[in-house]
Amino acid sequence: MIDVAIARSDPLDEATFQRLRAEVPAERRRKTDRYHRRQDRYARVVSFALLQYLWRERSADPMPEVVSGEFGKPRFRGLPEAHFNWSHDASVCVCAFASVPIGIDLQSRVPFDGGLFECIAAPGEERVRDRLLRADDLSSLWTRKEALVKRTGRGLSTPLQAVDTLAAPDLLTLSCDEMDFRISVSAEGLSERELRSRLRTRWVRPNPAPGGWSEEPHRGSLRRLPFLA
Repeated sequence: MIDVAIARSDPLDEATFQRLRAEVPAERRRKTDRYHRRQDRYARVVSFALLQYLWRERSADPMPEVVSGEFGKPRFRGLPEAHFNWSHDASVCVCAFASVPIGIDLQSRVPFDGGLFECIAAPGEERVRDRLLRADDLSSLWTRKEALVKRTGRGLSTPLQAVDTLAAPDLLTLSCDEMDFRISVSAEGLSERELRSRLRTRWVRPNPAPGGWSEEPHRGSLRRLPFLA
């Protein structure tokens, strides 16, 4: 099973935010506090808190230390069999937890821009240009590329023009039409169909009580977004 948890950071009151902040590691608190915008501070804390939430669902042991790989991908120290990845856009945060290397990216609508498309599109992706232009949205293409490079752990050290998402079988893209954002997920060795069957996606929100979370089943529905449709 691949668990994906999604949460909004903007509805948090100050007391709940401070509760979550107190539970994240000290180094992450220091880095978070450097952000001037409230939105950025809240989203970074909630993204990490989602990982803690998913860890507690699977284990009663303390969560291992989170460290960065060579190209910045976060991982658990000393626990190579457990994998996770996170993303946020504005106040919507997402975290995925899996037993295989995984990448996930969330992005709200990106108005179509021909120059940006040329900068990120692989030669094989030129055939989706007209569809993306009609939709006036590049978010599906962007999240698919990000999910792939985040899964490999190389991040943006990989030129996006070298990443052909149409040739990648291990990608699933979902759309939340109510809130107008896309999520793409890539898990090593799993086809899109296998990803769909193994993915468990939930909206959650933090409670004031330490470690407490509640599910929000009616927050926003996700549908598969066929990239070539």
